[in-house]
Amino acid sequence: MKYASFLLALALSLQALGQQSALPVRNVLQQPILPEQIHLKSIQQDFAPSVYSLEMPSPGAGTYRAYLLGLKDSLYRSYQPSGWKAMEGDASTPEVLAGFEGNLSGVSVPNDNDMAISNDGTIISVINSNMHVYDMSGNLLHEVSLGAIADTLGGPQSSFDPRVLYDPIHDRFILVFLDGFGPATSFIIVAFSQTSDPTGTWNVYELPGNPKDNNRWTDYPMIAITETELFITGNLIIPDEPWQTGFSETLIWQMSLDSGYNGNALDAVFWDNIQFGGAPIRNLHPVKGGKGPLGPDMYFLSNRNFSPSNDTIFVVRVTDALAVPETTVEVDFALADVNYGVPPQARQFNDHTFDTNDGRILGSFLQNNQIQFVANTLDPATGFCGIYHGIITDLLSDPVVSGNIIGDDTLDLGYPGISFTGRYDDDVQSIITADHSAPEVYAGMSAFFYNYSGYSERVNLKTGDTYVNMLSGTYERWGDYTGSQPKYNEPGVVWVSGNFGKAIDAGPFTDRKNATWIAALRSRDSLPPVALEQEPAPAGMQLYPVPVREWVTADLQLPSGGTAAFYLLNQLGREVAFLVEAKVTAGWNRFTFDMSSLQPGIYLLVAQQDNNPPIVQQVVKQ
Repeated sequence: MKYASFLLALALSLQALGQQSALPVRNVLQQPILPEQIHLKSIQQDFAPSVYSLEMPSPGAGTYRAYLLGLKDSLYRSYQPSGWKAMEGDASTPEVLAGFEGNLSGVSVPNDNDMAISNDGTIISVINSNMHVYDMSGNLLHEVSLGAIADTLGGPQSSFDPRVLYDPIHDRFILVFLDGFGPATSFIIVAFSQTSDPTGTWNVYELPGNPKDNNRWTDYPMIAITETELFITGNLIIPDEPWQTGFSETLIWQMSLDSGYNGNALDAVFWDNIQFGGAPIRNLHPVKGGKGPLGPDMYFLSNRNFSPSNDTIFVVRVTDALAVPETTVEVDFALADVNYGVPPQARQFNDHTFDTNDGRILGSFLQNNQIQFVANTLDPATGFCGIYHGIITDLLSDPVVSGNIIGDDTLDLGYPGISFTGRYDDDVQSIITADHSAPEVYAGMSAFFYNYSGYSERVNLKTGDTYVNMLSGTYERWGDYTGSQPKYNEPGVVWVSGNFGKAIDAGPFTDRKNATWIAALRSRDSLPPVALEQEPAPAGMQLYPVPVREWVTADLQLPSGGTAAFYLLNQLGREVAFLVEAKVTAGWNRFTFDMSSLQPGIYLLVAQQDNNPPIVQQVVKQ
């Protein structure tokens, strides 16, 4: 750590010791939470009601949104780009496997995209008003409004902020959304699918949005799972307060997956008083597992989300499972080597803009004891909205944050998502997606690939038909988050959902709405030189001697001439050596090489031609 950063860290630590008087507290609900069982296809009457104001959302003086808009205006009115640009590298661009249109916004603002996909390819896509179920070809299997689900619990107030995930261990889906905006009417709806079929039966629970009974309501939920538990975070809001005092605290809910899947009373607690320096930490973001759920502990991230420029990242950890009495919540922090800051508004056509909210952390995953995360930020190279991409190492000792800013010379990039794309546990790579917009480019979606060598060029996933114009004036809502999830049984494949501008003919007018785009991407770095799942090609290769000490002779029959690449892999499919690329002929060819420098063990010899299946033969080295 640099000397100046060390002094700042020391000062913050001493300040925290002096000011922090309350430790996180574990709270047990007094009443058991029992589910209602609903079968989605049995919901016959779904009016999907939704009401929103057409007026530009600019609350009066003193509110958080007014403060944030004023801060952005003052920061960027006279902003001059610095010319500095952190993003660099020559990583391969991700391959686009599929793309199709998903949920239309209807009349909900903003879009709030999230999605999940099962191992068998069933997709749930949610936005601020509804849930759609698709197959991987984009065929709509079922749709239902969030209000219709909430109605099964006694009548919807106003349903919003949906989150969804897929549990690859239990082969189930989990849906979470909010219902109601006031202390007396605020609830967290938590639904667990009973099977892998999301159109079937769900166990639906209603958690209190004012669990401390202290005149608060819950806003902005986020979710993640370990192998055995579901975690939900939510911000407690004080009604009718200005921004300085309207945020009360962020709670962490912790509950058993088995009780939810089995339809039992929900085994749940919540943690409060999660503070640093005597102040509550805002917008705690639970960190998902990279290749799949981890645990039993769970990490959460936060930052100083409306600071003009800052380097502090808060790292919070629930240390163990509910059943362990010694489970606690630990609070730590790290200083990033690259600052983040409040993002400017995103530009649209015809002087319209998109709300980019603040700089809170929006996506993350943990893999091989490293956390990768993304957030909105100012891109200092352009003055536009960009993506802050951070990597946290040394989690259990002294966390270190390495940051980069992903930007574009013409586009604003907002509301990023991120997923792990590696084939092996120690791979450091990911696919990062974001919504994009510009005065000359209609709202759509973009993607980047990150690996050891840096970042790929931007890949355009979708360009909209039009700019978005759903509210009066020129200020529009973009969406508070986007969806991103690995397809857990296909290493390197990530499914994502985001926003694009859609033009709808409405007689003499054109409606310019938010719409959903769903896409599948694959990291080229995650592809092995051969498809190890495939059986070796029949009559492909004869190898001797068996076992091998030094020289190997391989006679192989090829269906066509041209060139062939020869690789040697270990049993895990990792490349041990690229041997040669050489001319071959159709029919029988002989290949020899020396293995005397290798350790004894079992290897795979691979012959690969561009248009033919790979030929694979096991080699036993003595």
